[in-house]
Amino acid sequence: MVRRVHRVHRVHRVRIVRSVVALALLCGGAILAAPRSGQKSTPERVAEAAMLKADRDFNQAVANRDQARFLALVAEDATFNANRGREAIGKAWAPFFAADGPTLTWAPTRAESLVAGDVGYTIGTWQRRTKTSDGTVTVAHGQYLTVWQKQKNGAWQATYDTGSTAP
Repeated sequence: MVRRVHRVHRVHRVRIVRSVVALALLCGGAILAAPRSGQKSTPERVAEAAMLKADRDFNQAVANRDQARFLALVAEDATFNANRGREAIGKAWAPFFAADGPTLTWAPTRAESLVAGDVGYTIGTWQRRTKTSDGTVTVAHGQYLTVWQKQKNGAWQATYDTGSTAP
């Protein structure tokens, strides 16, 4: 009987989570469908433009193999997939800054901010090119999500980053 009650509560929680996610997606779609041209400059719009710029600068730092610039855009306590902290992220991403290392490029397609304009995210697509030992170049691509937070000095830093591969 106790096991059944726990199972019922678990199922109920899963349904609640699914409902909240569905509601968030619907609301997000309505926000995206709202016209943005001619709107006043709100904290959200200013933040979204700043996050898009930070994301493009982030990509450019990797394209230039400028690890110092890249790490300046990563928050001290950031989490990128399984890597936690700027130092661990720097070590995990080191191959992308090596002269003969793989290349990784990405482009944000959208940014959204919370009302205060100090936290938000960018999403987009990425492509990685890696040379195998026999010289063959393999290409992978997918989507990503980066969470950004505005710092006290006004700079934006990535606090969370993850991605998935596309089929």
